[in-house]
Amino acid sequence: MAEKRNVLKLPLLVLFVSVSLLHLFVCPFTKVEESFNLQAAHDILYHRLDFDKYDHHEFPGVVPRTFIGPLFLSTLCSPVVFLSSLLDAPKFYTQLMVRASLGLCVVGALWHMQREVRKQFGSTVACLFCLTCASQFHLMFYSTRTLPNVFALPIVLIAFTSWMAQRYGRFISLSALVIIVFRSELCIFLGLMLLISLLSRKLGLLELLCYAVPAGILSLALTVAVDTFFWNKVLWPEGQVLWYNTILNKSSNWGISFHLTIAITLTICDFTIIKNGSDLNDISTLQFSLTLSSPVNPPFLWYFYSAVPRALGCTLLFVPLGLLDRRMRLLLLPTVGFILIYSLLPHKELRFIVYTFPVLSLVAARGCSFILCNYQKSWMYKLGSAVVVGQLLTNALYSSICLYVSHHNYPGGRGMLELHRLLPSTADVFVHIDTYAAETGVSRFLEQNRNWRYDKREDLSLTNPEIKMYSHLLMEANVTKIQLLQDTHQPLAFIDGYSNFGVNMFHFPPISVRLERKTVLMERRTEAQQQRDHIQQD
Repeated sequence: MAEKRNVLKLPLLVLFVSVSLLHLFVCPFTKVEESFNLQAAHDILYHRLDFDKYDHHEFPGVVPRTFIGPLFLSTLCSPVVFLSSLLDAPKFYTQLMVRASLGLCVVGALWHMQREVRKQFGSTVACLFCLTCASQFHLMFYSTRTLPNVFALPIVLIAFTSWMAQRYGRFISLSALVIIVFRSELCIFLGLMLLISLLSRKLGLLELLCYAVPAGILSLALTVAVDTFFWNKVLWPEGQVLWYNTILNKSSNWGISFHLTIAITLTICDFTIIKNGSDLNDISTLQFSLTLSSPVNPPFLWYFYSAVPRALGCTLLFVPLGLLDRRMRLLLLPTVGFILIYSLLPHKELRFIVYTFPVLSLVAARGCSFILCNYQKSWMYKLGSAVVVGQLLTNALYSSICLYVSHHNYPGGRGMLELHRLLPSTADVFVHIDTYAAETGVSRFLEQNRNWRYDKREDLSLTNPEIKMYSHLLMEANVTKIQLLQDTHQPLAFIDGYSNFGVNMFHFPPISVRLERKTVLMERRTEAQQQRDHIQQD
């Protein structure tokens, strides 16, 4: 029996890696929140010691971020990047390698966590934990995203695993590293674990100081040394972020949470009655239109009634059942406490609590194991086992739909690939990338032609005469903006992006994604074309 259980480990690991990479390949582009770390990795890999070309000098962001994460990923990827450069492979493949390396770090941390789960709660809970995590969209989607939260996630998971195993030296050292270097708000989450250990007298105050003081000093020295070098000034990035977000309460400048309105339009079937019978002219469709209205701060309990249910899906139903095991209550206490305390900040996003999803999944996996382990006892347990399997399949279906929608949510990145596909590599190209395109998938890794010039300046007006010097423009597909450029540039290609989705129960699949023009590639008009237009106007 033990041998069979050990054989199951490899397929679960392969499942973890496969699902993470699937999300990466389906959504290979990135959004603006990920730009600093991704651009920093690009600059380290390609510009190396030529610091004047680094992107953060021109686009520093709201507050400075640490270079330690990008430096670590660049070190991991450097041998493969060197090989790809010898083969003259496109830089876009390097972006995939960088993100895949981060995803493997997250998967490795989850796998490390499941090994401790297997020791403490058995192979059934460990297997269910892996399946639950792999079936969730947000955890797997974020695993390859170069966000500060995701850089912190593997360290948090290993620290949490060390706390479960009562290896307090490793727990305290990793906690100091992730709090001081990556995400200062994790002092709440990890601090609550530390407080529980102190109150239960499993950890002494003197032992805490022996680990915490040197770990804190070394972590602070590491980030100050590395980031002072790259930013060319004495700097502790996470300390500045803590001051900006918490003390000054300006975290909303990173991005504002918008009130989400779901407009539902139902068109009833129209029947035209004719003499020989009925003719169905219009099949009814249920159309969901997701729209963003005025910016607001989400309510205090937003994480509990919106973020966590969306992240866990059907798995959330089994969390209360998992609390029948008293050990799970202790694990859940710092998780709920962290979400509750962090809810005091007005700016809320799902990714801010991504560290709690594996813990909640573990508690739910314990609840599912109660049902599966009693499968033979009665028909009620058999029915419950079917529900356990069903919720995993439902989560997988929900993840597939979300992934398909997300695939169409990066018109800027797709526009850059289209630019390189349509134009010969020998063409003289000087392209301007507007803010919308830059925020929806464009990165330095997509600048694949060394002879072309790419410009992302944000102070350029469409009525500025300087617009004429650009051979191409990658911009938002706004009719008004296109009309302003009709004398100098003309549309070369439109790139579709996600608009809304509809439900038609008479069609397979019943859910369809509706697209609309989101970005446009504009090409400069030749002098002959401009003269011809002037003659026609005259």
